Amino acid sequence: MKKSLIAAAVAGLFAAPAAMADVTISGAINLGIELVDSDDATGGSPASLSETLLNANYSNINIYSSDDIGNGNKIIFNYQLVVDPANFNNPVNRNSYLGVAGTWGAFKMGSNENVYERFMYQADPLDGALGPGGNLMILGTPGAGTAFEVGQSSCANAAVQAGCVGFYRRTDNTIWYESPNFGGITFEVDYTLSAHKQNDFGVVGNTVNPTVLSAGVKWKPEGGRFYIDAAIEQHEDMFGTDKISAFTTATGSSDDGTQIGGGFTIAGFDLHARFETLSYETEGTTAGDLATYERDAMWFGVKYNLPSGYIGGEYGIADEADTNLGVATDSGATMYGIGYFHNLSKQSQLQFIYALTDNDAQATYTQAGAPLGGAPGSDHTVIHVGIKHTF
Repeated sequence: MKKSLIAAAVAGLFAAPAAMADVTISGAINLGIELVDSDDATGGSPASLSETLLNANYSNINIYSSDDIGNGNKIIFNYQLVVDPANFNNPVNRNSYLGVAGTWGAFKMGSNENVYERFMYQADPLDGALGPGGNLMILGTPGAGTAFEVGQSSCANAAVQAGCVGFYRRTDNTIWYESPNFGGITFEVDYTLSAHKQNDFGVVGNTVNPTVLSAGVKWKPEGGRFYIDAAIEQHEDMFGTDKISAFTTATGSSDDGTQIGGGFTIAGFDLHARFETLSYETEGTTAGDLATYERDAMWFGVKYNLPSGYIGGEYGIADEADTNLGVATDSGATMYGIGYFHNLSKQSQLQFIYALTDNDAQATYTQAGAPLGGAPGSDHTVIHVGIKHTF
């Protein structure tokens, strides 16, 4: 009797996972050797600096599960971890959510790589906009040494924080809706909750509430050779001008990003183009403070497919900004990037990337891993040789 009970318990233990929701593990490890060089800042201070490093770019591991709840609906769960074989400080959460999906679309809750960001990422032929030569070195940022930011909690208190300037960002405490495909048209709306709302220390009665609203729509006909997309993102109380200029006394802010882009495939070439406007506005500033800042940028990408892999190239232009204090002279920049990606197998790839960010005298656009990324006028060069392994 006891043996039968033990056998039944053991059988039940091994049978239980078969009755559970399907679970899959996937990911990409992208690690390479980089040589990064930043030349002298305007006026020679700080002086030029070069370094070598291992860059894991956006390496990640995904744990995904789905559970059929009937009527064409299912519960979906994904937990994504940033992993860096060259760094002790990992893994950390990246894009993770719990939600429900059906023929009506999907509703998700968690931490999100917002749609504004993903439109730039998906149109980047150098294997990821965050890596060397990625388009976020020009798009999604007005410079300020910033190419990527996570969350909005660091923007909650204007009296003690330096502000959050980037529109290429990932947010927590986020809810979002993804539409089904309507004849090639899809859309998404993302919104962050007020989890980081707080009183602004030192300003009686003033409350800051850093939130993000991101929305985008894409038209890509099934089997078609082209796509068109557009996205907007609005940041409330994130004080972008504080990071662009010297500290201000702003009590509130409203910063906006707008982009439109498209792509076309012809004769083995994938062509992409994108235009973006970033606009920053603060409230409660004093005379002489930077209260408004607006800059435009254009970006072009090309990918040529080969039997052995592909060649990718990018070119980005950031214009000088207009502000309430006049034109921000010499605040523009250009970026060049080119790469060759050689397939070793279906899962493994060699990568060779060269990129240059060329700043005007007062511009502070950066490049992946640049040691002087925030120094005005410093130009940044990166050479990357790496391996990408997917599973």
